[in-house]
Amino acid sequence: MTPQAASPMTRPIHVDDIKMRGTRVTVQAAPAERAGIADLLGLPALESLEARYVLARNGERVKLEGEIAAAFHQTCTVTLEAFPVTLTVPMSLDFAPELPELPRRRGDRDEAEIDIEVRLNEADPPEPIVDGTIDLGAVTLEFLALALDPYPRKPGAVFAEPAPEPPPESPFAMLARLKRGE
Repeated sequence: MTPQAASPMTRPIHVDDIKMRGTRVTVQAAPAERAGIADLLGLPALESLEARYVLARNGERVKLEGEIAAAFHQTCTVTLEAFPVTLTVPMSLDFAPELPELPRRRGDRDEAEIDIEVRLNEADPPEPIVDGTIDLGAVTLEFLALALDPYPRKPGAVFAEPAPEPPPESPFAMLARLKRGE
């Protein structure tokens, strides 16, 4: 998850407020927040957005489980008409304290080289806990954005291919007709 400078919805929760056995949190977007989110995501309207989470601490780490429910309108890529959509997205995330920046030594170059090895069979690395807080609003917004259909189609909308145009007559075909006397 990447932090946004001006997110239309923020719900920070401090890690110290999260119980080891679990803390239940409900996030609901207010009308002004829904308007900002709809504008940010290019939706004609966002009627409702609610997320229900259970957060549990395990030492310095936090496990988030829950689901997001949203009702909104999207624009059909075939007919360009807005149509209603309801969406329920289950989610699970792990959070861990942000890693401190390593001190630079005098001999280090300006551009550090870092080798990153990606292993596809391992779980995603935990999201960072920044300044001891987790922004549930930003988490909700990010998962909603990821769940949106990038090419929404209104139910029943069918794309009709235009009839192919006949190829233009070549100049040599015209000369052949003239030669035959047509």
